[in-house]
Order: sequence, then structure tokens, then C-alpha cells
Amino acid sequence: MSETHLSALIPLWALFGILAAALSSAQMLLQERLKAAPLPMAFWSKAACALVMIPFVVAVGLPHNPLYYMLLIAQSLLWVISDVIFYRGINEVGAGIIARILPLATLVGFFLWFAIDWPLANSYIAQPLHSAMIAIVMGLTAFFAWHLKSCPVTKKALRAVWFVLFASIVGSLSTKIITQYADIQQGISAYIFCEALIMLTMWLLYYAVRRPLPLQVMFGLSAIKSGFQVGAVAACGIAATVYAVYHIDNPAYVSAVRYLDAVMIFFFYRATGRPNQGHVWAGFGIVACAAALVILKAQH
Repeated sequence: MSETHLSALIPLWALFGILAAALSSAQMLLQERLKAAPLPMAFWSKAACALVMIPFVVAVGLPHNPLYYMLLIAQSLLWVISDVIFYRGINEVGAGIIARILPLATLVGFFLWFAIDWPLANSYIAQPLHSAMIAIVMGLTAFFAWHLKSCPVTKKALRAVWFVLFASIVGSLSTKIITQYADIQQGISAYIFCEALIMLTMWLLYYAVRRPLPLQVMFGLSAIKSGFQVGAVAACGIAATVYAVYHIDNPAYVSAVRYLDAVMIFFFYRATGRPNQGHVWAGFGIVACAAALVILKAQH
């Protein structure tokens, strides 16, 4: 089946969003099993991302627009902090709870993008029925979010990863902006490779100044092995996400599909007989609302 026929059945942004969701769930479950220290895991997983992308960068080259790299540096400041908190949160409350919280970022980011792209906002305003349906979805989201936060376990998770939630909102918007300064041929591999190098540099500077962990913990074989396992999966997941972002006008749609990792993790837990803590029905309500935004996109 050709790419044209496939995209007629499933839009490319949705197809690669689903692939990103599968890889995201694998990444979180792997970290949950390894229980690696957050900073070494974040560091070595990014090192793996850089190594995986080297052949692609050599093949297609890097973008020349300096704004591309300036935006990458700014975004990297978010991920340097967020990645460490993300892995720590998985260690503390588990992958399932984290995956059910993060869809909140999709719903906020969806409307924030219109403040950046006014022509797109006007096209939505021109379709009042479409906008009304979105308002209904947002109302349902508020309902589910209220009940999700009433769960003590979920409140702990929110306290643990609130910055990850913030970074997910800002990061999804900034990723779309970054893609506008590089073509898709170079943009995907350059995004992963260059951002990884920037983040590795920042972490090394932080480690040199603060020395938060012993050398054998930060640079030991166990940390490297764990980080490379998670990083190899993460590199492919980020590539799928960025590819999808190139094919959609509002990046929140990609996030909505990608956060189906919560459903995948839930069924993995069920299949392996593991308990699901928190209000699962409320978490799935949030995921369902995020998915509804994808359906609405087909009507736009």
C-alpha cells in the first residue's frame, strides 16, 4: 500500500502519533522496571538519542537557519529539568499514573496554539458548530480532571510531575514552531541530535558544579546500560512525534494521539496482573477527550 493510500485511511500525523504512543509506553514501562536513578537515566538516554541519530545527520546534514538552534537551546532548558523529574516521577508513582495525568497538557496546549496561529484560530471561529463540540469536550475534560484530582494517589503524582506537565504544554507548542525553521528531511534527525547534545552539555555543566551523585553512579556501567536501553526507544518515539508534528497544523492533535500510551500501559498492567492505582475511569475520560479532539480535526 502506497503512502498516499495509507494516509487516506489514517492521516500520517495520527499514524505516527500512534507509533509514538506505543514507543512512549514502552519507554515508561522500561524505566519503571529498571528503577534507574533519574539524572543518570536522563543523561545516558539522551546520549543514546544522539548516537542513534548520527547516521541520519551524516546522510542528510543539518539545517542552516540560526533561529532553529536558538529555539532548540531555549526548549532544551525545559527538557533538562523536565526529563529528570519525569524519570523520578515514574520511580515514585509508576508509569500508569503518569501516563494518565499528562493528557491534561494536550487540552491546554490545543487552545494556546491559537494565540500563536491567528489564521488557524479564525478558521475555527468560522465553524461555530465545530467550536461548540470542542467546548463540550473541554467541559467533559474538566469533569474528569476534577475526579482524577480527588484521588490521593493521583494528587501525589501531580505534585511529583507538575513541571513535566508544564513542560509538555510549552514543549509541544515550541516543537511546532521549531519545525517551521527546517524542512522535514533534515528537521527530524537534527531536532533529536542537536537537542540531545545541548542537554548533555547542560547536564555536564550542572554535574561539574554541583556533583549531586558519585562518579560511579553517574558514569557507571549500570547507568549507561539502563540509559541506552530507554534512550534507543525514546529516540524512535521522538522521531515519530516530530514527523507527525510536521503533518498537522495544531501540535496538540499529535499529543492527543500520543497520550494513548496511558491506555496501552493500562492493558499491559491488566495482562500482567498488576494493580492499577487511582481513578482509572477518570483517567480514561481524559484520554477519551484528548482522542475526541483528533476526531474533531477530521471535521475541520
